[in-house]
Amino acid sequence: MIIKYLLRYIFWIFPIFGILVIWFVHDLIESNKQPVPRYEPPVVEETWSAEDYIRHLNVRPFNDREVHRLLLKRTRQKQGVYLEGLSPLMDTLGLEIVNSFHVVVGDDYTPVITSGNDFPGHVRNSKHYRNAAFDFRIKDISLEQRKKLVELVKSRIGSRCTVLWEKGEAEHLHVELKDSEIED
Repeated sequence: MIIKYLLRYIFWIFPIFGILVIWFVHDLIESNKQPVPRYEPPVVEETWSAEDYIRHLNVRPFNDREVHRLLLKRTRQKQGVYLEGLSPLMDTLGLEIVNSFHVVVGDDYTPVITSGNDFPGHVRNSKHYRNAAFDFRIKDISLEQRKKLVELVKSRIGSRCTVLWEKGEAEHLHVELKDSEIED
């Protein structure tokens, strides 16, 4: 009797089983979705006058972390830019580039870093992924200033870095350490 009753409704087993499989696969896909990590740089409230800066240098030298903080303070970063893994050498070179911007464009200009180790669109072996490269926005300054800036940056840090003026829609100044300078 029970077998006869089950055979009467057996055609429902396959649709129900199919729905359960689809639900299981959907649930598995949804549970494996991970959001893209968002980096929020720490807010630094303190401001230093020129006298405070000199006094600080005389009291104790900058350590790596303070040089990095100074780079973050002297630049703006495009949303999503990750710079926390930069080597101290890259922080120092970044400050040299910031100074070059100020020489060419003026002290009121704040350079924008558009990429560090954050963008999945770089080529596979890009030095961006090794924290040995970053990009500065230059499309918002005049063509004459861009030429001067690229030449000044090349003359100042060209012995340790490769400096490229990458043109196109996302025009920027790309700076990467030479292989001999990268610490692994």
